[in-house]
Amino acid sequence: MRGIIAEFVILLLIGCSKESPKKEVKEFEPPADGRITQEMASAYIKASGYLMDAIAGHEKQMQEFTSRYKVSSDLSELSDSVYCSEHPEVIRSWNRLQERWKEAELKAYEKAGISEDEFNWVGGALTDTVNKEKQEWIAKQLEEIIK
Repeated sequence: MRGIIAEFVILLLIGCSKESPKKEVKEFEPPADGRITQEMASAYIKASGYLMDAIAGHEKQMQEFTSRYKVSSDLSELSDSVYCSEHPEVIRSWNRLQERWKEAELKAYEKAGISEDEFNWVGGALTDTVNKEKQEWIAKQLEEIIK
C-alpha cells in the first residue's frame, strides 16, 4: 500500500487536473514572481496528507467494488460497451464511487484551506528553479507523512 500511496504523492507533486468545485470560490491568482509562499507550501502539505488519507479510503472502496462485481483490477470491463449495457448496476455503482472520490478530494482541499487550483499551481510550480528551497522542504515534509 505504501507503494501505491507514494505513486499518488508523485501525482500530487506535479498537480492534478480536475474540475473546479461548483460552489462560489474566489479564483486563485498565482503570484507574479512565481514563488511559492510558506503559507501555500504548508497548505499544500496539509492537503497532501488529507488526500493520502482519502486515497487510502478510496483504494479500499475500489477493492470492495472489484470484489463485489467481480471485475478485474484494471477495470477493463468498464470500457467494454457490451459489458456496460449488460451490467447497468455496475456502471451506477462505479459512477457513485467516482462521485464519492471527488467529494473526498474537494473536502481535503477545503480542510487544508487551499483551493484545487492553488494546489495544482503549487504542484506545477515546484519544478521551477525559483522554488527549489520550497520543493526540498515540501519533499521532506511529505516523506514524514508517508512514514
